[in-house]
Amino acid sequence: MHTYSAVIEYDGTDFKGFQQQPGNVRTVQKEICRALNALAPGFTGFSYAGRTDTGVHAKNQVIGFKVKQALDIYRFSWKFNCLLPGDISVKRVQAQSDSFDARKDAKLRRYSYYIVNSSCQSVFLKKYSIMITGKLDVQAMKGAAEKFTGIKDFSAFCNDNFKTGCNIRQVYDCRIKRYPGNIIKIDICANAFLYNMVRIIAGTLIEIGKGKRKAESIEAAFESKNRKDAGRIAPAKGLFLSGVTY
Repeated sequence: MHTYSAVIEYDGTDFKGFQQQPGNVRTVQKEICRALNALAPGFTGFSYAGRTDTGVHAKNQVIGFKVKQALDIYRFSWKFNCLLPGDISVKRVQAQSDSFDARKDAKLRRYSYYIVNSSCQSVFLKKYSIMITGKLDVQAMKGAAEKFTGIKDFSAFCNDNFKTGCNIRQVYDCRIKRYPGNIIKIDICANAFLYNMVRIIAGTLIEIGKGKRKAESIEAAFESKNRKDAGRIAPAKGLFLSGVTY
């Protein structure tokens, strides 16, 4: 068997998340596996770096798979893109070691959340960002973002529907930057993320930016480990899986 990885980009608007689900449910994995089956019948070992939720996008999702025969990567990539729908694109395919696993081997994952802080939102951004008309205090948000870094129990900042039992994660960086056009981006990278973790962190920072919450409330939420002490979950459409490091 020959092992390969692929970097995938997708618009999550019309998908019920990445992971394949039973029944007639449109997911990113389902579309990718349909194309792979046509190109390499009997492929095995499918893996992926991050499970994105309904409506969440990806700029650099990574998948892994095994095939019986070595691939002509250029031809395979071209055919792969031809078979995928218009809201999924293969950016790069490369050979990997036999032991490669897109999830287990990932050392760092980065997510980005986009906000348009204006009374007008470009039509080309409406599917990929949220709009907040009231002026956000970006400096207050930047100061609060630093409180998320480190090895911490993020129980208050997730919806633990999967009951994983361990909500400790290491956040390496959480930063906020304003760009021309009144675009604000929240970047957060960690070894791994809990269910809805990034969107709840984003929602908490937005509330601080609006003046509805104090930065000190973040420390209180870490202490209580109670979901009710963190902010509201931010809408899915502003979130991107922007990078994975191996």
